[in-house]
Amino acid sequence: MMLAQKIQNVLRGLVQRYGPESTKRYLWNGEFSAGRWNFLDKTGDESVHFHVEKYARNGSILDLGCGPGTTSIELNREAYRFYTGVDISDVAVQKARQRAQEAGRTDHNEYCQSDILTYVPARQYDVVLYGDSIYYVPPRRIAAMLDRYSAYLTSDGVFIARMFDVSGKRRYILDIIETHFTVLEKHLHKETGACIIVFRPVGWRVTVANKSVEQTFLSSTERSSALREQLPPRTAVGQRSRFIMRVATTV
Repeated sequence: MMLAQKIQNVLRGLVQRYGPESTKRYLWNGEFSAGRWNFLDKTGDESVHFHVEKYARNGSILDLGCGPGTTSIELNREAYRFYTGVDISDVAVQKARQRAQEAGRTDHNEYCQSDILTYVPARQYDVVLYGDSIYYVPPRRIAAMLDRYSAYLTSDGVFIARMFDVSGKRRYILDIIETHFTVLEKHLHKETGACIIVFRPVGWRVTVANKSVEQTFLSSTERSSALREQLPPRTAVGQRSRFIMRVATTV
């Protein structure tokens, strides 16, 4: 019985990470409907609220993998102006909307059903939050996903991620972040083993017409604009990634 359960959990994890969006959506809807994730209705001691409020500075927050919207209703309502929660589960999103309505936050909060791998924000944010959701991104896609969302950070914007077991099987996520981004803060919650890390894109040096331009630290928006101006309008994602690697190097 234990072996069968273990195999089932492994298969479930593979689907949640690598499955097509429709299959992942179906699986998450079933689990939220069955109450598997009811414990998410209240944040534990490893809360990211302090860090989110600190960097939001009465600005905007994008919560990728928001679940039932707990963070959005537990934050100090004076700490942010606008919040967008994104989750692949319709059930979770509907619950988040209902809770926001009950908490009187519908004027500040919105929720969208989407896969965080493909979601396209409509605005820029001061904080992009991954509250335990980054586990479900294929390892080889984490850096590219973060780089894509960098274009939707304000000039002073940051990523904040909460993760567990970073000294064990999830150490690779921390390694990816520390290799590709500038870490501003990193805290380990001893009692729960949760790690909260605050990071942002590093400076880029751009080469134009084979001439090295004076080293300049660009905001994510400026960096994306500079690269877009040099790209053909219909460049494929893979070609775009290779182009970026050619014209930009981390400082």
